[in-house]
Order: sequence, then structure tokens, then C-alpha cells
Amino acid sequence: MKIVILGENVSVHIQKWINAISQEKSIDLHVITFDRGVKYENVTYHYINLLTNSKLDYFLNIPKVKRLVKSIKPDLLHAHYATSYGFMGALVNFHPFIITGWGADIFDSPKNPIMKWLLQFSFKKADYITVLTEVTRKEIKHLTNKSVTLIPFGVDLQKFRFVPRQEKNTVHIGTIRTLSEKYGVEYLIRAFALLRKKHNNIELDIVGDGPLRVSLENLAEELGIKDHVVFHGFVNQNDDFKKYFSLLSSMDIFTILSVLDSETFGVAAVEAFACGIPIVATNVGGLPEVIDNELTGILVPPRNFEATAEALERLIIDLKLRIEFGNNGRKKVEQLYDWKNNTNLMISLYKNAILNK
Repeated sequence: MKIVILGENVSVHIQKWINAISQEKSIDLHVITFDRGVKYENVTYHYINLLTNSKLDYFLNIPKVKRLVKSIKPDLLHAHYATSYGFMGALVNFHPFIITGWGADIFDSPKNPIMKWLLQFSFKKADYITVLTEVTRKEIKHLTNKSVTLIPFGVDLQKFRFVPRQEKNTVHIGTIRTLSEKYGVEYLIRAFALLRKKHNNIELDIVGDGPLRVSLENLAEELGIKDHVVFHGFVNQNDDFKKYFSLLSSMDIFTILSVLDSETFGVAAVEAFACGIPIVATNVGGLPEVIDNELTGILVPPRNFEATAEALERLIIDLKLRIEFGNNGRKKVEQLYDWKNNTNLMISLYKNAILNK
């Protein structure tokens, strides 16, 4: 079967889908994208040139995409992200057509009336709609009355292996986030500063980069903790998985302190659980769907570094609790977020869509 994926080829998450689908020997996979990004074997890439470097490109390039799809002659078209590439796929008017909603496209875009109309139009054209989380499936019901399929975005359990937790002289608290306001890294640093006043055996590892990096580094210095906070920068797991896994698995407590409900999944949370790491996360969006409070981690209010510090302290001083939550997290990932099973669900949807077209 011949499949065309429309999506951002610079997105590590979409790259992961592309790589997984391309492993299926029965699939001839083509990708249409604006972005050069990573190239995988067994995938044919078709690049679209930017004409305006604006959102207009999704509209102005419709004729070229139509010609590409016509020449490829796929059995199915799959767009990732309901706006942008989803709208482009809807205008191509090829069937069967699948749209995958990711999060912000479903939660944030409809706040703009024009974007809401575009989403409704795109979903009207779609034959199948998939999402990553139950909370997104509930939210999408405000935009369409069509059936929505839940296909989680899991992890490769062979790569993200379980690492037994044990007593250590230094407890490493960490996060892997884009350093922007919505991910609340500021509150992690402030919580850590409170904890350093009582616990001198803790260190903070921040993996990621973004517009707030300099201000966050300055904040760590102002709070007198810069010698105990390491900014590792962005590490692309597709380019250097060994380094990515080494940083992640060295963390004893993982944090996700997003401040917006558009945080619908938290892929890094599933990766941390796969390694057996307990999580402190904010009670927003789809995070409570992944992190079970007092079972696999602790949920705290957003923008509340005092509550975050209290939750972290419980895990800092209680190795047994860290082990219990981490073990429970690994079990949950094995049950729900095994990437092989998630990929098979998507391929089964492809087969069913083609069979019933």
C-alpha cells in the first residue's frame, strides 16, 4: 500500500511516526513537507518551496500538492496537525484522508474564529480523525461530530529500557522541555532554590533550549543556585539517542510543569516512566491522563513553585516512594504506550480505510 504523509519533517514527533511507518515492508511511504529535516531510508520525500514564509504558504501551495498527490497515486493521505497540513490536505480533496490532531491545534486554534472555521472544514473533509489522548478526543467534539480514534504516542520499550533506582549520594531532578513560558521551567528553578536551602544533596538538570534560556540562567544565578543547575541545551534523540537516554535515565525525579491546558500529552513523561522515573507534573491538560496522582507521580497546581517544592521533597527524602512510583509508571507504559502496539494501531487504521474506500 502506498501512503502519503503531510507534515512538519522537522518535528521529532512526526519524524518518529514517519520512521515507524516506513519499517512496515508492505508500505511505500511518501512524505510531502516544507521542511528538509531528517531523512529515513525507505521513504520518498517531496519538498515544497516556501513562497511567502507565512501561513499563506499552506494555501498557495495547494496546486503543487494536488499535482504531487496525483503523480504519486497513493492509496491514502494522512495529515499530521489539524490546522496547517490538515487544512492543506482537506483542500487537496483526496480520499481516504486521515487527520491527526496533536494538541495546540485542537485547544488553542479554535479561539480564533477563522481558525475554528478552518478546523471544522478540515474535519468535514476527513474520513478518519485520530488523536493522542482522551482529553483531546473530548475537546475535539466541539469541532466535529465524527468518530475520533485514540492512538497514543508511545515509546520504544527496547530503546527506553527500565533502569532500576537505587540509593545515591546526589538526587538529580530534571526536565526535558523547550525553554518557553508555557512549559513553566521558571517554577521548577524557583522550587529547586527553595529545596537547596534544606537539601544539599540535590542537583537540577535542564535539557532543552528556547527563547527563555538566558533569562532562566540569570534566574538561577540570582537565586544563588547556578552551580547546582546544569543547562544541557537541546539534545535531539534522533541524532544522538545515546546522549539523550543517558541524560534522561540519570534523573531520579522527572518534572513537567506546563502552565497551559494545551499540554495534551507530554511525550517526555512516557519516556521517563519507561525508564522507571517518578514524575512531578502540573494538573493541566492531558497530563493527569498520563500521570496518576499518588500512583506514578504527584500532580501539583500550575505556576505554584511552593507546592512543586513540597512534592519534590517527598520524593527526595523517600527512595522507597520513588521506586514505587517509577515501577508503576513502567507498568503503565507497557500496558498503554508500547510504541510497537501504537504503530500497529495506525497501520490497521490505514488498512481498514483503504479496504473501505
